[in-house]
Amino acid sequence: MNDRDSLLLKALKRENLTTPPIWYMRQAGRYMPEYRNIRKKFKNFLDMCKNPEVCCELAMQPLNAFELDAAILFSDILTIPDAMGLGVTFEENKGPIFKNPIKSVVDINNIGPFNPDDLSYVYQAVTNIRNTIPENIPLIGFCGSPWTLAAYSIEGKSSKEFNKTKKFIAENIDEVHLFLSKLTDACFLYLRKQVQAGANVIQIFDSWANLLNKKDLQTFSLNYINSLILALKQDSITSDIPIILFSRDPKCDDNTLIETTADCISLYWSMENFNLDLAKGKTAIQGNLNPKVLLESKETIRNETYKLLDKFKNFPGYIFNLGHGITPDINPEKIKYLTDIVRDY
Repeated sequence: MNDRDSLLLKALKRENLTTPPIWYMRQAGRYMPEYRNIRKKFKNFLDMCKNPEVCCELAMQPLNAFELDAAILFSDILTIPDAMGLGVTFEENKGPIFKNPIKSVVDINNIGPFNPDDLSYVYQAVTNIRNTIPENIPLIGFCGSPWTLAAYSIEGKSSKEFNKTKKFIAENIDEVHLFLSKLTDACFLYLRKQVQAGANVIQIFDSWANLLNKKDLQTFSLNYINSLILALKQDSITSDIPIILFSRDPKCDDNTLIETTADCISLYWSMENFNLDLAKGKTAIQGNLNPKVLLESKETIRNETYKLLDKFKNFPGYIFNLGHGITPDINPEKIKYLTDIVRDY
């Protein structure tokens, strides 16, 4: 891909742009009627993710509607645990349910080597999307962070507190580190295959970073993210691929995130005091409008968006995004309005 034609790739190289590139986390999803029409044809969400043609169609929906500056693979972060035999299904209004969650040390020891070819449906979706979108639009591939995948795999479902996971970690620290190592290796192989299939950018979702205190965040999450980024940067296939790190409300100082050497830090919506002077010249920044603002009036949306754009207008390498994913209760017209006012700023 020619960097000169892509606003996103220019921003990831920390160029100062007049208009920032725009894409949205969960830009394909339940807020769009077109998405809901397809989703109702599948009983299990993951079955939909295993259909590369459908994933391509879903990835295209927001690009067709809003003419965004990047496409993102339509898939789920839990494809890796599913491929490891943990049996992930999605129940309506409940989220992911694991048939075979990690309940004991034996379960961790019994996990065999991850075979990236078990997720060939994902790479086919990547190729389909890459072949469908315009040449100057980058395609973002992604994975969940090792910690986030581990938290889900031990808890066996989504949770607010993840108490089962926290208890298991406290009682089985060595084995948890073994599991995190296995997941890190799997994430590397998975992302490598996505790049081979046509992904131009990678995003790592540390969606449950907020569960950990400062010390545990470093021990159980960031150390493994650092290892993953290092492996990607040293590999001949992935070394030139920009990496975005989204860490949800992490309990660490700003420099800790910058030192991960991710090419871009995607800010959670509450991270409005992130030290831009510290980041300048070291990393691009993505974010971080609170998605709830999109439930307000157009005047409020405009005011909050302009505050953000004023703040970042002189920052070299800024990407406009939300500080979390688009929620199902947001009107697509508000996304259209938001996209337009960012471009008109």
